[in-house]
Amino acid sequence: MDQLRQLAFSLKVFLNQPRKVFFTSFIVLMLTLFLNGTLWKLWGLYRDQKTIIEQTSHAQAQIVSLDMQLKQAKDPAFIERQARDKMDLVGDHDLIFVFPE
Repeated sequence: MDQLRQLAFSLKVFLNQPRKVFFTSFIVLMLTLFLNGTLWKLWGLYRDQKTIIEQTSHAQAQIVSLDMQLKQAKDPAFIERQARDKMDLVGDHDLIFVFPE
């Protein structure tokens, strides 16, 4: 019984010191957040957000590039130029020189 009174008195003295109560509560809160992984998960979410933003901006740049290529591909002059360059085709009014070996 005497130990219980002494414990109650010690608790009353501790609770009458707001700074100690605040720092103790803060330490308990931080330990709780670290031990259950909440802060780790939050940090992971921020990291994932940065990755997703970078991927989104990269995808938007690719979309712009592909749109430009699509517009080029619809141009008949571009198609003709590609056919001449890649498939060695010629136009109606082109001269062809054949050199014997």
